[in-house]
Amino acid sequence: MPREFKTVLCPLDFSSESSRALAYALRFAEQSGGKLLLAHIVHVPSGELYEAGGHVLTFDEAKSRALTRMRDLRHQQLGDYANCELLTDIGDPAEQTLSVARQRDVDLIVLSTHGHSSADHILVGSVAEAIIRNAPCPVFIVRRGAE
Repeated sequence: MPREFKTVLCPLDFSSESSRALAYALRFAEQSGGKLLLAHIVHVPSGELYEAGGHVLTFDEAKSRALTRMRDLRHQQLGDYANCELLTDIGDPAEQTLSVARQRDVDLIVLSTHGHSSADHILVGSVAEAIIRNAPCPVFIVRRGAE
């Protein structure tokens, strides 16, 4: 019997690759009428904390900006799919994503292999690799350049 994915988690870093992963996550959630969790973790240390002109953002400012970007992305990509929750946090993206997956009893994680990281491994990005190795549920990987 095919598994239903009642709670689908899609970590986002706002790259085009994670945007493609979101399209797949939406399909999985729609098929089962499930909840779609979109998560952005502000990595510390991160370029997300710095603006042009030298202004350093507080963690709350960085999370607020991420939430605004996620709302825009939700509007652009999810249409009228209402069963969606936006999550932001500060920390290590892999650790925080795995924590959300465990706490929220996630049935499926959908993510891209590479995002904005400059420390990519040969086959998959370091964040994706950590999630794949330690996820408490199945992980669906959208590889770079996949349509």
